[in-house]
Amino acid sequence: MATRPLRSLRKPAFHPALDLAVFRQMADMSNDAFYLCDARGRFLYVNDRGSRMTGYSREELLAMTISDVNPEFPPRRLAEFVAALRRHPVPPFETVSRRQDGGIVPVEIGVAHLEIDGASFMFGVVRDIGERKQLEAARRSFTQRLLQMLEAERQRVARELHDDVGQAVATVGVLLHAIEQTPGSLAPDVRPALAATHASIRQVTESVARMVREYHPAELLGLGLEDTLRAHVVQFAQRHRLALELATTATAGLIDHEQELHLYRIAQEALANVARHARARRVVVRLRLQHGDLVLSIRDDGKGFAPGAADGGLGLVTMRERAALMRADLNVASSRRRGTEIRITLRVDADRSLPPAPRAVPAGSRHAGPSAWSRFSLRRPPGLERGDEPGRRWRRRAAPPSRLATPLDLEVFRRMADMSSDAFFLTDEGGRFRYVNQRGLALGGWRWEELREKTIADVNPDVPLTLYRQTISAMPPGPGMVLSVQARRKDGSFFPSEVSFARLEIDGASYAFGVARDVTERAQMQAAQRQFGQRLLEVLDAERRRLARELHEDIGRTVADIDAALATLERARGAIGNEVRPALAATRATVGQITQSVARLVDRSYPAELLGEGLEATIRRHAQEFARRHGLALRLATVSVAGALGADRELHLYRIVQEALANVARHARATLVTVHLARRRRRVVLVVVDDGSGFDAGEARFAGLGLTTMRERVAMMGGELRIRTGAGRGTAIHATLPL
Repeated sequence: MATRPLRSLRKPAFHPALDLAVFRQMADMSNDAFYLCDARGRFLYVNDRGSRMTGYSREELLAMTISDVNPEFPPRRLAEFVAALRRHPVPPFETVSRRQDGGIVPVEIGVAHLEIDGASFMFGVVRDIGERKQLEAARRSFTQRLLQMLEAERQRVARELHDDVGQAVATVGVLLHAIEQTPGSLAPDVRPALAATHASIRQVTESVARMVREYHPAELLGLGLEDTLRAHVVQFAQRHRLALELATTATAGLIDHEQELHLYRIAQEALANVARHARARRVVVRLRLQHGDLVLSIRDDGKGFAPGAADGGLGLVTMRERAALMRADLNVASSRRRGTEIRITLRVDADRSLPPAPRAVPAGSRHAGPSAWSRFSLRRPPGLERGDEPGRRWRRRAAPPSRLATPLDLEVFRRMADMSSDAFFLTDEGGRFRYVNQRGLALGGWRWEELREKTIADVNPDVPLTLYRQTISAMPPGPGMVLSVQARRKDGSFFPSEVSFARLEIDGASYAFGVARDVTERAQMQAAQRQFGQRLLEVLDAERRRLARELHEDIGRTVADIDAALATLERARGAIGNEVRPALAATRATVGQITQSVARLVDRSYPAELLGEGLEATIRRHAQEFARRHGLALRLATVSVAGALGADRELHLYRIVQEALANVARHARATLVTVHLARRRRRVVLVVVDDGSGFDAGEARFAGLGLTTMRERVAMMGGELRIRTGAGRGTAIHATLPL
């Protein structure tokens, strides 16, 4: 970029060769920390934000190195990083910064390599991402709790199937066997029918046992992961007529029960994908220890899929989330007609212990007390010597003289700006560009001669000029805000950008200095995470629907056939003796209990009334039963919404009612509950209100899984959820959905 003297900042356009005073003010007023270090990591320049972020003064930082403030980069690793940076650019990455008080701040760094007078330097732009990490942690927590809810749902179903259905079926078998063994109790011509009934009972018993194993592998509690996995894989191969190669190793004591369950579910999902999509003839399953890692691999010889096509598969997304919760690596290799391999690697050796995750810290906060990164907090920072004063303080060695002259000259600042991996720009009060660095030009595909004729609104339609002018004039001088916006390139395409703003006063005029960062990859990851939470809810609903169908078709119908056969036997003259009629009546009563248990499980899993009676009648029936069961007064007002939402949306709305009323039962201590379902213009409105204890809405925003689940369901439908509550004031939940 050519340079020529700056004439006047007040002229409509000028060349981006700003003078040194403007560069310094831009740096010191920035929302981001700027660092310039030599090849050994010694600080040569730090702006005001860098000093505030660490809690050290500039003078203290200039006597320190990167290793002193970043426990993830001890000297050896820092040297490797510098060597890599010399060879090729490094994209922005997340790490941590240690404050003077011992606190740990999560940060995102964009770093560039500079060559000045034949020497190597590093220029870094550091952004505090504490608030973002808190949101990401909340999202991960929601995902984890959804998976836990899915497991709890499966365990509940397995327990009820075993206790309410399985044992009752066994009782029926015992009673019928007793009837058969009673001398002279049965006519010879009814024994074939009774034998067929026994066969139906065995069929129900096998179906119940299979569903119980599928929904909750109790063998994990007794047999362990290896034996449970072997049993499942062998049964899977037999059921689907696949050739099987199986090799496993004992895992007892290597991983905890939660990790065992995650690995088992990953194997289940991988094999289910083989059955659904692969058209395979052979499957290879291996569980082995390899160099301190526990490796589970599942390979098939099926049709495979094209690279990139796996990203849309919910099964693979679920596997990735489970792997992330275990801090394991999941690799998927597949190609057309060459099969697929799923490989998950989990560290289990003695070196597995990792430092705890950095504590998420809101932007600008200070920390007291010991560092959350305890293994580093008491280590003597390199470059410091033990002092004689009490309290484990350190005395600083004098920094060796730098090859770079200080204070920094104009050319160094320009090089820092143009070599940065972040976009810098300066605009006047009218939103016209007055300076853009090379990264900013490259990011948008512009040339300076083109961009200096543009305004901020031309490249950022999220920020109209009127709003921009008002915002800049209202901002006090100094660091301002960080915004997430959609930036427009010269070719008309858009990309997500995160921009930090600061207001500068130059020669009596106001300007805005911004540091923009392309966050496309991060936005894609966050969107995928949000979509996964929603899709996991869809999985839960789909699994409930499948359970209801299997209960109805595999068990319910067979039990109905058993009851019909017993009723025919009971009515037939001379078929049974009077001495066994009480036993037969008890058998039919037990069959009736099984029918009721199956119907209850089906109704809880998927309310069939939605298909027949519709949403309004289903909500009314559920609310009335809920109020009666919990001894609550009920105000109920509903209207028909038939044809307004569609089956999927009706199910989501019904689940919201279920969850809202479940929260009333769990937490509210209410005496009255109100349920309203209404149509207002082009919207459906659901309101659930209780007169209970209420809660602190701010604290419960992410803590309550029920509330978070409701928000996700409403978001999936493009609606709005409002919650009005307060301690001692009850709770009102309003869900508004567009038609």
